[in-house]
Amino acid sequence: MWQALLNGSPRGGQDLIYPPPRRMTPADVERTRFTTTRLMPGYSMDEVDAFLDQVRDEMARLIRERDEARAFRRDSRRLS
Repeated sequence: MWQALLNGSPRGGQDLIYPPPRRMTPADVERTRFTTTRLMPGYSMDEVDAFLDQVRDEMARLIRERDEARAFRRDSRRLS
């Protein structure tokens, strides 16, 4: 809930998704395998695109959390 407050959520975190989406781990990336297609050599573009979307979203979330933590630390130092 504190993350929603830091984000300026108007409802204090009530707009968060429950249950929260599962966080991607480095092991998830390592274990991911794609099926090959029958019509042409290579992987299914839909599967690869979906996986890349997950990686992008997780990276964006991590960067956002890092930036929020830095801003919180910076702001709390100013108040001290």
